[in-house]
Amino acid sequence: MAAEEGVASAASAGGSWGTAAMGRVLPMLLVPVPAEAMGQLGSRAQLRTQPEALGSLTAAGSLQVLSLTPGSRGGGRCCLEGPFWHFLWEDSRNSSTPTEKPKLLALGENYELLIYEFNLKDGRCDATILYSCSREALQKLIDDQDISISLLSLRILSFHNNTSLLFINKCVILHIIFPERDAAIRVLNCFTLPLPAQAVDMIIDTQLCRGILFVLSSLGWIYIFDVVDGTYVAHVDLALHKEDMCNEQQQEPAKISSFTSLKVSQDLDVAVIVSSSNSAVALNLNLYFRQHPGHLLCERILEDLPIQGPKGVDEDDPVNSAYNMKLAKFSFQIDRSWKAQLSSLNETIKNSKLEVSCCAPWFQDILHLESPESGNHSTSVQSWAFIPQDIMHGQYNVLQKDHAKTSDPGRSWKIMHISEQEEPIELKCVSVTGFTALFTWEVERMGYTITLWDLETQGMQCFSLGTKCIPVDSSGDQQLCFVLTENGLSLILFGLTQEEFLNRLMIHGSASTVDTLCHLNGWGRCSIPIHALEAGIENRQLDTVNFFLKSKENLFNPSSKSSVSDQFDHLSSHLYLRNVEELIPALDLLCSAIRESYSEPQSKHFSEQLLNLTLSFLNNQIKELFIHTEELDEHLQKGVNILTSYINELRTFMIKFPWKLTDAIDEYDVHENVPKVKESNIWKKLSFEEVIASAILNNKIPEAQTFFRIDSHSAQKLEELIGIGLNLVFDNLKKNNIKEASELLKNMGFDVKGQLLKICFYTTNKNIRDFLVEILKEKNYFSEKEKRTIDFVHQVEKLYLGHFQENMQIQSFPRYWIKEQDFFKHKSVLDSFLKYDCKDEFNKQDHRIVLNWALWWDQLTQESILLPRISPEEYKSYSPEALWRYLTARHDWLNIILWIGEFQTQHSYASLQQNKWPLLTVDVINQNTSCNNYMRNEILDKLARNGVFLASELEDFECFLLRLSRIGGVIQDTLPVQNYKTKEGWDFHSQFILYCLEHSLQHLLYVYLDCYKLSPENCPFLEKKELHEAHPWFEFLVQCRQVASNLTDPKLIFQASLANAQILIPTNQASVSSMLLEGHTLLALATTMYSPGGVSQVVQNEENENCLKKVDPQLLKMALTPYPKLKTALFPQCTPPSVLPSDITIYHLIQSLSPFDPSRLFGWQSANTLAIGDAWSHLPHFSSPDLVNKYAIVERLNFAYYLHNGRPSFAFGTFLVQELIKSKTPKQLIQQVGNEAYVIGLSSFHIPSIGAACVCFLELLGLDSLKLRVDMKVANIILSYKCRNEDAQYSFIRESVAEKLSKLADGEKTTTEELLVLLEEGTWNSIQQQEIKRLSSESSSQWALVVQFCRLHNMKLSISYLRECAKANDWLQFIIHSQLHNYHPAEVKSLIQYFSPVIQDHLRLAFENLPSVPTSKMDSDQVCNKCPQELQGSKQEMTDLFEILLQCSEEPDSWHWLLVEAVKQQAPILSVLASCLQVRIMRSLKVPVPFLVSVFGSSLLWRTMLQLKQWDTFRTQQRTIPGTLRIFQSSGEHY
Repeated sequence: MAAEEGVASAASAGGSWGTAAMGRVLPMLLVPVPAEAMGQLGSRAQLRTQPEALGSLTAAGSLQVLSLTPGSRGGGRCCLEGPFWHFLWEDSRNSSTPTEKPKLLALGENYELLIYEFNLKDGRCDATILYSCSREALQKLIDDQDISISLLSLRILSFHNNTSLLFINKCVILHIIFPERDAAIRVLNCFTLPLPAQAVDMIIDTQLCRGILFVLSSLGWIYIFDVVDGTYVAHVDLALHKEDMCNEQQQEPAKISSFTSLKVSQDLDVAVIVSSSNSAVALNLNLYFRQHPGHLLCERILEDLPIQGPKGVDEDDPVNSAYNMKLAKFSFQIDRSWKAQLSSLNETIKNSKLEVSCCAPWFQDILHLESPESGNHSTSVQSWAFIPQDIMHGQYNVLQKDHAKTSDPGRSWKIMHISEQEEPIELKCVSVTGFTALFTWEVERMGYTITLWDLETQGMQCFSLGTKCIPVDSSGDQQLCFVLTENGLSLILFGLTQEEFLNRLMIHGSASTVDTLCHLNGWGRCSIPIHALEAGIENRQLDTVNFFLKSKENLFNPSSKSSVSDQFDHLSSHLYLRNVEELIPALDLLCSAIRESYSEPQSKHFSEQLLNLTLSFLNNQIKELFIHTEELDEHLQKGVNILTSYINELRTFMIKFPWKLTDAIDEYDVHENVPKVKESNIWKKLSFEEVIASAILNNKIPEAQTFFRIDSHSAQKLEELIGIGLNLVFDNLKKNNIKEASELLKNMGFDVKGQLLKICFYTTNKNIRDFLVEILKEKNYFSEKEKRTIDFVHQVEKLYLGHFQENMQIQSFPRYWIKEQDFFKHKSVLDSFLKYDCKDEFNKQDHRIVLNWALWWDQLTQESILLPRISPEEYKSYSPEALWRYLTARHDWLNIILWIGEFQTQHSYASLQQNKWPLLTVDVINQNTSCNNYMRNEILDKLARNGVFLASELEDFECFLLRLSRIGGVIQDTLPVQNYKTKEGWDFHSQFILYCLEHSLQHLLYVYLDCYKLSPENCPFLEKKELHEAHPWFEFLVQCRQVASNLTDPKLIFQASLANAQILIPTNQASVSSMLLEGHTLLALATTMYSPGGVSQVVQNEENENCLKKVDPQLLKMALTPYPKLKTALFPQCTPPSVLPSDITIYHLIQSLSPFDPSRLFGWQSANTLAIGDAWSHLPHFSSPDLVNKYAIVERLNFAYYLHNGRPSFAFGTFLVQELIKSKTPKQLIQQVGNEAYVIGLSSFHIPSIGAACVCFLELLGLDSLKLRVDMKVANIILSYKCRNEDAQYSFIRESVAEKLSKLADGEKTTTEELLVLLEEGTWNSIQQQEIKRLSSESSSQWALVVQFCRLHNMKLSISYLRECAKANDWLQFIIHSQLHNYHPAEVKSLIQYFSPVIQDHLRLAFENLPSVPTSKMDSDQVCNKCPQELQGSKQEMTDLFEILLQCSEEPDSWHWLLVEAVKQQAPILSVLASCLQVRIMRSLKVPVPFLVSVFGSSLLWRTMLQLKQWDTFRTQQRTIPGTLRIFQSSGEHY
């Protein structure tokens, strides 16, 4: 965590950032944390420093604690199960004795306080409970303080030195101290805050800062208290921000919803309040209380202080007066001389630039500025308490004027809004200072974002953290932003670049810290300033010197991503020389330091280490240059000379030179002039390859070159020798000899890891490749991308070549690996590989993929290679882009249809889990469709029918209409354009109306509006005046449609007539007067008829009338000249008062119109005096007898019509009147009609009204409706089951079921068996849907319907339920169900085989002597028809109670015989039954049936009553005793 401390110091040393720096954000990793530890943390975390630990509450309430000490680095952690509501680390900032074991105060679920201590030594994280305080103990502490409240809520405000402040019930402050040993907990202070009564229940957030408690209320107030004594300090009205913002901006302020949280800066200057609308308000408390001094409740009045002079000074002395005036409210100059006045003005001018700190803060009168747990309760008066108030007021006015010149900083209120496009889910203020505020906010599907709000410039700087990051809260005065990322604990710095930060950290921290940070974050070496090197040399910090020299290596190798050879190809020589020249001051500094320290004995060791670092740096630079540069130009030579000069100078300080020994003998042959080699005698016996191998393995390459030079072999050249050595490496790899191959590479000067990787990725030999893959995987040499590439190649080979044997011909593989620049040569090989046909016996070449080829293929290419060989079940794991391109390129219509069908249901999370295809989007379809135009249109048509369109089609409306025309046009029942919106915000209807207007499609528009019933009420686009003005016919069309929608409103007809006139008179505005002027007199009169007030009001020429209907009477008279009768009617001639003018009716006006002849029409109107005698005397209608006799088609309605309409009483009455009365065979007719009603009910089983009508009709006929009710119930169960399990449409399934029911009515045995199978499946499915236990009484009751269906249709009873009971060994349900429904013993015994062997033996013994019970009506009749002799012969064998009851029904005097049997069998219950069997008693009393039910159970009584043939008595009692019916229904007996 040393890096973290250095980072904090460097960040604080940077000071505040300017406006230009706000655009720079620097995230850095401080402590790596394992991923598994990250996954166990909650949504937020809390950091504790010195020692470092991290705490986080999970969603389940457990507390995860993670150690961040250097020994653990995230490895040590523990989990406290809890559940906990809240926790707080102990504040140790002001502690005099820092502890190595951090403490934590946690609030449990039942208001239990627990103090945990953590041991973080040696990478551990062990938790120990030091103290616990239960809810009852806490309640007792409160009661002891004479405060009678019940503990309802609790919040921990602070925890310091074993003392804690608790906020109870949002109104009580409890200050307690926890004992260090077994002593009892003590209360230091306890009081109730003087909150307003209405505000107690409205508290939403609190914050304790420097001993002052800020309480936020949802009523829009902040209440401020002193936690030492509970003094009500001040309050803030948050509603004032609207007024202030409106006054400053001269406009309506943005609407701020209710506030949710509060954060106050440590200097108590700024408060930030976050609202529920994800906006924040910053309040400058100093400016606020100066603007609203009445809200500061504890202001100390200075004039109330005792005014007394200093001791030993006379009261009349000016010194005494000057001293006392400091305590006065207003300043007053004692010395009024000119000299004093000029001095005062001079001081004012010098101090004209006032600082904010000159003004006293708002909390100047609060004596307890430190928190109570700090122990500092000083009551001394602050220095600003004695500043005169008029001077303070004057300074404030100057401040206001100064702020008025600037824009933002002078305002008390400042508002921050989050963009509506990225509206956060949760906005939280992390920390506040006097200049900035730090926020975290979370956006759906994007994760957390850090936002820094500059309170002065109102600028915001955001930094996205992603979805897997956790914000970390930290205490302290510094505004540090910690975040837990996927890698670990990170710090976000605003306003700094990496280089600036590292430079400051180098100066204020250490080079080791900088190096650690660079290593953790993967940063390259940055340029370090020379003064950092100078400081490192002075302080003898070799790590700083080393870091400086490593940072200067970037001058020659600035990018680690490109090779060094590429660097020098692009790096100009003069730039290299300039970099070397810039390095001269640093090298001079190093040389002088070595020179000075070398002469001092005590600095000898430091000098040697410094010399080693410097020489290593210089040698490396020259080595890199000569390795990668063949020839030196002028600039490079100068640079080398500079570096060489420093090497020559520093070599004089070296202790000794490291000479390397050699085995070569300096004896020269006179002839060859070549030194002799010691191993020449041995090498002559070996092949040249063995010689080279031996030389390389023994580090004797120069000797081998000498040896080959003597023999004039080409291997004397180093390049040739290295080439042969590489071939030897390849041969060793073929033999799986990795050790010797690695040794060869190492001794030849190659990077073993790099060369093995290159061989692995470029070879075409599968054996070598697979061998190297295994070796390099063990050493973890592959990157994640390379691992994925290897897996991909193996998968391709398995899919394409899995059935071929490995070709072991060594000569088919080359002895070299492919070079990078030869990739294009192998394109044909790849093509032949991908086009390979497994059936082609003549092309079985063993093609292999070079790993380096696959390394350059993107994900889409790789998936395109795999897709042709995988099964459709694996499609979901591939990207939708590759899969869609593959399917469309092959025109795989069936799979495309399946995918599109699933695409329509990809809207819920549940459906995504069950999908068989990857997630498909419109963009994927638009960009990756590779089929022909015909199939493309078919696909887009299929999508369009479900409301999915391409973005390009939505933007071009004509293309959109063309697509709609292919799927049914714009006029259809369900138009799939519900989500259509244009750029202007119009829906489809509005855009189509505009399209029709622009293309003059009047008829189409009329049909379109009529089809969708569009009107101005549901389509405001129809009321646009600009459209009416541009297209007059459009207004007429709209007005005419409104008339049709409301025929009783004459105003609509008036407006429609005006719209019609506008078409005729396009130049002027349409009005009645303009119609008359244009010669349209009749149109004007017709329009006037529907104007408000009619013609009379127009003629009367009333004032203040609408100009559209106002008419000049003289103009109207002139226009009516061609129509004298109309003119006379409207303007009658003047007659004597005694003579009334004759009325002209409308019949006189229309008598000349051919369609309307008043003489033959309207004869029923008394006002028609023109009618002749044979005219209609009444208004004709459709029920008029004459019209009915001439033109009506009469249809006779029978009972079936009324049944189809759900009217059984009308059907019964019609049947009686029309058919039954006239029938000679009524019984046969009733049976026939009952069968017809049965068929009607089955055909309409899905309509409850028709089914109920048929049932009622059968009952009215006196027929049994049980069979119809059972069959309809069965049909509905089958329909529900098939709809849940089949993809066909509902109507198709319903028709198929109805067809089967029609065959059931005809008595087809095969159909009945099919329906029974479907009924059994539907019953099991229904039990599963209802979540009923599969084998239980509830499920058995549902199977009663299946048994009833079998009996009604004379089928063998279903044994599906019994078979399941047997397989589950549920013998009890097996016996109950079989006994309840009278299964035949043979059927029951045949199912015993499904039980376990033990239960089989028991059941066989139990069923061994089981008599045959009648299971059908036929069997029952056979029992009843037995002769008395046969029954008498078996009397001796009957000892069972049920058999006695069955035999009783066959005896002539049953009750007497039953009494005899009661005596024989000694069964008193039989005597009770005998009394009940008397017919007279059974008919007169209504007690026996309920009594028998209660004694024997409904099932037994039901079977007994059937055998005794007491149906009449039973049904009589059933009608009179509803309770009996309920008993039978509850037991599952259906009748």
